[in-house]
Amino acid sequence: MSSSPQAKRHAAITGGSKGIGLEIARHLLRHPAAGVDKVSLLARNERDLLAAKKELEKEYPVAKVQVLVADTTDESQLSSQLAKARDALGPIDILVCNAGLSIPKLIVDSSVKDYERQVDVNYLGAVRAVHAVLPEMLARRSGHLVFVSSVMGVLGFAGYSSYAPSKWAIRGFADCLRNELQGTGIRVSIAYPPDTETPGYATETALKAELCVRVNDALGSTLYPADTVARGIVDGVVKGRYHLTPPDLGSACLVSSMTGLTRPGVYWTLVEMLLGPVLVLVKRFLTWQIDGVARRYWAEERSSKDSSSSRPSSSCPPKKEK
Repeated sequence: MSSSPQAKRHAAITGGSKGIGLEIARHLLRHPAAGVDKVSLLARNERDLLAAKKELEKEYPVAKVQVLVADTTDESQLSSQLAKARDALGPIDILVCNAGLSIPKLIVDSSVKDYERQVDVNYLGAVRAVHAVLPEMLARRSGHLVFVSSVMGVLGFAGYSSYAPSKWAIRGFADCLRNELQGTGIRVSIAYPPDTETPGYATETALKAELCVRVNDALGSTLYPADTVARGIVDGVVKGRYHLTPPDLGSACLVSSMTGLTRPGVYWTLVEMLLGPVLVLVKRFLTWQIDGVARRYWAEERSSKDSSSSRPSSSCPPKKEK
């Protein structure tokens, strides 16, 4: 991305009415080198969208902000609304695919529909958005596609068997596009947010099974403000980076060590080279730790069931009539 502050750009953000999406919009408008003065926010809830529009217009009076009700699982509606965004504010220079949801459940408690829903929103929602804007970007030979995956896009543990694969899919999609679009003038970036303080995270937390909570605690997860996460994403976008690493060192190192055929960046390449053996040991230790949590959990479950089945009945046997 050019760092010229004179360049005026239009950014469209799915899931832009709150949380990380809204903060990304705020930081794109705030960052001089981003050159963004027009923002289109897309989400399903009109009231949330209007509230977000009011916030941004108050903070950035000279910016142009429009909101569009769109469900990323509806290809026709999403394509139509992105076309409206383009017609109103000009070509979309930056597309941020941020819309997503998490339904954390143990596999025995989840349904196939839980898997279908998250793949539809988290992964296919991004695919639909890209299909709607990419042809015009190719025609202009410029643009930037930004995918918001998750730390769960490079790891997985109890409770996220329906969520993590949808985020891994975004990573695979982004990797393919990064290579396919070489020489076209279109950049690709992918972000891996850690646990972030958002309305979506609050809903997710309420659904977590006990085993999921225990494993999460064992990993020592830190809850980051959405502002911090979004600022890091926008800084990386402005610098033209592909991997937009999380703010915490542990997750950033994990992302760097799982970059496949893509470049993790000079800094993280050096970190990986210097700390490679240490990182291997740390990952082994964490795997041992979370596997131990799962084994203890299921042992407790079996013990509880065995104890319950062997407990004598509290009801008295019926008396025999004489």
